[in-house]
Parts: sequence; structure tokens; C-alpha cells
Amino acid sequence: MLNPTVCVPVVTASVRDRIAIILMQPGRPVADGLALPYLRALLAAARKYPPSLPMRALIALRARRLARHFILDDLTEAADEPLVGALENALWGDGMIRVFAAGLFATPSPIAIAHDVAAFRPDRIVLVPPSPLFSGGLTGMALQVWDRSARAAGLEVATSSLCCHPTDPAFLRVLARRGAEVLGRAGTGSLLLVAPGMGWPGGDPLAWQMDRLARELSLLLEVPAGRIATARLEVPGFDDGGLPTVEQIIRRTRTPSLSILPLVPWPLLRASWADYSDEWRELAASAGVLSLTVARPVLADGEALAPLVRQALAGRPGVCAGFGRRQCPEDHTHCPHRRMAVAAMHGQSMP
Repeated sequence: MLNPTVCVPVVTASVRDRIAIILMQPGRPVADGLALPYLRALLAAARKYPPSLPMRALIALRARRLARHFILDDLTEAADEPLVGALENALWGDGMIRVFAAGLFATPSPIAIAHDVAAFRPDRIVLVPPSPLFSGGLTGMALQVWDRSARAAGLEVATSSLCCHPTDPAFLRVLARRGAEVLGRAGTGSLLLVAPGMGWPGGDPLAWQMDRLARELSLLLEVPAGRIATARLEVPGFDDGGLPTVEQIIRRTRTPSLSILPLVPWPLLRASWADYSDEWRELAASAGVLSLTVARPVLADGEALAPLVRQALAGRPGVCAGFGRRQCPEDHTHCPHRRMAVAAMHGQSMP
């Protein structure tokens, strides 16, 4: 009897694209001495225009005050990057994949990562911003900062940037699965979707996108719309963008149980979402909520992000907004990211 052999196709490096994927994350300081610079950068991002010298002094004062409200050890806790390896593994058959993580408000800086990407010599680049929704102080800044860093590093490579994709089928599939798991455990409880909430006043579609996301999810899960709420993570100095805070929703909740489902794996003022749990549970108990759980974030693994990256690679280079469709209200005559790009040409952060 002949021994069976397994035929494995041989793919040489010469016929495979070298693809660099940039995960633009908020980042966090790695030591106590870097906490104040991190907070200053975070507060400066709340402003549409670069802060003046007097405003920089005020921002520095606010950063010192903000540092008193949480334990620095929580913020500077050693970070691992499981998402980097997981995304590389999920995309191993799509080319020679290398995933880079850049910090928007902390190290590693985008300019340093851009030079690392240049040394990798990619054929394509995909930029994944910090949030599936558009807000000027987070996703908008991430797209803008990477563009400047790439130019400074001499990167002239075809680049696709995932902008906002709140109702993209690839994202909704993951969200619906996670939402079903959470609501299944909660029984008749409510689900709260949490966005980082880094909006700028007058123009961000953040609240509109969150509302549309909740409506789509209620249809997919076949639950009443009132059982799915949306909120933002409160960050001092940022506009509310029309979204309530998590704390406000907890106080308003009239169901016996509430499950909080963050959309992204990285909160802004803590090392992890678990660091908020005790505060929120204490507030829930005082508001009469019998059970409160904080679920694992939606986009926390490579399998969740891989379909979105493949979609960007399949399309033309440029900004990709959720399956090729605009994700903005009808009264937004221009894409907010496009407006930011035009303003950047004139040395501004926004028009």
C-alpha cells in the first residue's frame, strides 16, 4: 500500500505582496513619568485647532488635575499586544503580512512606526484607526497623523485607510455574535454599546453613527430597540457629540440587569475596561440595577478585524468608509475626514 502524500502548494516570496497593517491605537504611557505628557496630548486632541501658548499652559494644569482621579499604576500597567500577533495569524494566507502598532497619544510614536514600515518595504499599506466610528479627536486625528508621519518617512506606497464602518456587514457580523452572547446571559436585561467618545463640536457624525448601529443591531438580534442603548466614555474637555455618558445611562436604566459592551479594546484613561468595572457596579447598585457586567470588547481579536482588512485590500487605495458606502448623515455635504485633509494643507487641524 502506498503511503499517502500531502500536496502543499509552494508560494515563494516573489509572488506574494508585502502588506503592512498599521493599528493606530490611543496607546498609554509605560512609566509614571510619561503619564502627564500622555494626558496633555489627550486633552490637546479635544481642540479643533493647535492650542496657543496660553492654552498649552491651561492644558498642562488640567492634565495635572486629571492625574489625581485615577491610580497611575492602572494607566501605566505593562501592555501586551495580543492583537498584533492574532491579526497576523488571521491574515497569513493573504500575503507577507506584518502588523505594526502605533500610539496616537503615547509611544511607539507614528513617526517611529512609519520608519519601521519603510524598512519593511511593503507593496500595500492598510491603516486601521482606533474606532469603527468617526470622531475628529480620535479616528480623524489618527488618519491625519499617520498621513504626516508616512510623508516624513518617505513612504510612497499605495495605502488604504479604514475610516468609519459602523454598519459594515463584516463588523455587524462580529457585533451581532457578541451581542447575542451578552444578551443571552443577561436574559431580559439591556445592552449598552460604548464608543470611546472623542468628538469635536459641530460636525462629528459620532452620535448619528452610534444610533444607526444600535438600530441595525436590534433588527439583527430581533430585540426591541429600547433594550440597546449607546453611550460614550467620558473624557474631560471633549464635546459630548450628542451621546450620553456610561454613568448617565446606568442611572437611567430601569431593567434588572445591564451589560456593557465596548466597541474597541482600549479605553482612554485606564489600562483596561476592567478598571472601570468597580466604579460602574457601585453606581449601578445605588441606581437599583441588580446586575452589571462589562463584556469583552468587540474588536479585540484578529478574526474580527481580518475581514475589514481584506475588504480594504480588495478595493482601491484611499479612504474606505464601510463597504464603500458613506456613513454620514444626509446633511453632511462633505466627508469630515476630507475636510480635515483639506484643512491640514493649510496648516490647520480643521476648517
